[in-house]
Amino acid sequence: MNQARITQFRSWLQEQALDTCIITQAQNRSYLSGWMSDDTESHSMALVSQQGQWLLTNALYAEEAEKAASGWTIVVPEARDFAGAIARLAREQGWRRLGFESDAISYQLYDKIQTAGKDIYALYPYDATSLERQRMVKEPGELALLKRAIAITDETFAHICEWIQVGMTEKEVQWEILRTMIALGADEPSFSTIVASGPNGSMPHARASQRVIRRGELITIDMGARYQGYCADMTRTICLGEPAEPRMYELYELVLRSMRACEAGLRAGISGKAADALARDVLAQAGVAEYYVHSTGHGVGLQVHEGPVLSERAPEDFLLPVGCVVTVEPGLYIPGWSGLRIEDCVLVQEQGAEVLTQSPTTLVLSR
Repeated sequence: MNQARITQFRSWLQEQALDTCIITQAQNRSYLSGWMSDDTESHSMALVSQQGQWLLTNALYAEEAEKAASGWTIVVPEARDFAGAIARLAREQGWRRLGFESDAISYQLYDKIQTAGKDIYALYPYDATSLERQRMVKEPGELALLKRAIAITDETFAHICEWIQVGMTEKEVQWEILRTMIALGADEPSFSTIVASGPNGSMPHARASQRVIRRGELITIDMGARYQGYCADMTRTICLGEPAEPRMYELYELVLRSMRACEAGLRAGISGKAADALARDVLAQAGVAEYYVHSTGHGVGLQVHEGPVLSERAPEDFLLPVGCVVTVEPGLYIPGWSGLRIEDCVLVQEQGAEVLTQSPTTLVLSR
C-alpha cells in the first residue's frame, strides 16, 4: 500500500467535505491500491474514507486483490450487489456524503447506488478528483517502470528494423511486434499496434491490414509495451529503400524538425497550449498545418493516454508540472497520398526535458 498517495487523496476528501469517494476508474483504483487490474466487467471499485479503504470485487478476482492490495479490506458482495454493499458500508461507517467519478460510471450503476442509499447518503459527482493530478507527477518507482516499458519498445523496434522486408503484410509486422515485446518481458502492448503503409498512412489511427508493404513507400509504426502496468508510446516512420518521391524526404524532415523544436522548448511551467504551439508553429510556417489533425502530445503512465495534454484546446492556465512524462508526436496526414508521424516519450524537468525514447529517427532502411 502506498500510504503517501492515500494520505494525499484523503486531504482532497477533507477539502471537499466528503466522507468517502467511490473510485470506479480502473487505473485510479490501481494507483491507490497497488492492484494492477483493469477489471471492469464486474464494476470492481475502491472506496476511501478517513478511517479506512475498501476494494469491492467478485470471487474471480478476490485472491488476486488480497495478494496485491496490502492494507485494504477486500469485500466480495453476494450476487455482485455492489450498490447494496456500498449502502451497508455507509450505514456502518456513518457516511452521509459520497463522491463518485462521473465520467467513469454507467448510469445503470449510478442509479443502483443512488437507490440503495436512499435516506442513507447523498451522491456528489466529480469530473475529476485529485488523483488525475497526482498521477501526472511520476514517483521514482513509477519512472523506473516507465523507462523499462520504453526500453522494451526501443528493443522491439530495433529488431523490427532488421527483420522487416518488402512483401510482408502490415498484419505480419504487427504480430512480430507483439511477439517480440512479450519475449522481452512486456505484460502486453499498451494499445493495438498501428502499422500503416503507403496510402494507409493518411489515417492517424489506421488498423493494420493485409496490405502488402512495398519498396519506397512510407510506413508508420505506432507501438508501445506495457510493463508492470505502465505504458510506453512511440511512433517511427520508415521507408524500405529510397523513398519513391522527394516529397517524402521533405515532409519527413519537416515533421522531425517539429518534434525536435517541441522537445527543445519543453520545460516545467509551460502551458500545454504553448507546448503544442512549439511543434505546430513549425508546420504552420511551412504551410502544411491543415494536415496536422491532432494534438502534439499527452501524458503516459498507467494509461497510454492520460494527463497532461499538449493541445490547442488545453487550458491556458494549466502548466506542466515537474516530473510528468508526455509524448511529443507531430504528424502530417494527406488523404489520397500517405502520412507520417514521429513520436518520443519525454520527462519534463525544471529546466527542460529528457528524451526517454532512444530509437533512431532514420527514415531509410536499406533493402
